[in-house]
Amino acid sequence: MKKLSLYFSILFLFSFSSTLLAQTQAEMDQTAINDYKKADNELNLVYKKLMKQLSEKEKKLLIVAQKDWIKFRDSKCNFEQKEYEGGTIQPVIYYACLMECTNKRTEDLKANLEDREKRYGAK
Repeated sequence: MKKLSLYFSILFLFSFSSTLLAQTQAEMDQTAINDYKKADNELNLVYKKLMKQLSEKEKKLLIVAQKDWIKFRDSKCNFEQKEYEGGTIQPVIYYACLMECTNKRTEDLKANLEDREKRYGAK
C-alpha cells in the first residue's frame, strides 16, 4: 500500500509540471531531472542573494550548513530510491526527492532572507 501511495503521490506531483507530456519512462525520467534542475537553479539564486546580506563569519557558517544540507539531501534521496532499486520508477523517485528537498531548502533560505530584509532593510 505504501508503494502504491508513493507512486500516486509522485504522479500527482508531476501533474503540476508544465513539462508533463511524458509518455515513456525515459520522458518521465527527463521531466523529473528537468524539474529538479529548475528547483536547483532557484535555490542557487536565493543562496547567492542571501550570501550578499551576510557578514564574513555568517557566510562561512552558511557554506558549512549548505554542504551539510547537501550531504543530508543526497543521503535521504538515496535511501528513498533504494526501495525501488531495479525498477523503472527509481530515477523518478530519486529526482522527485531531490526536487522536494531542494524546494524546502529554498523556502528556508527565502524565509531567512526575508527576515533579514525586514530587520536590516534591503542591501
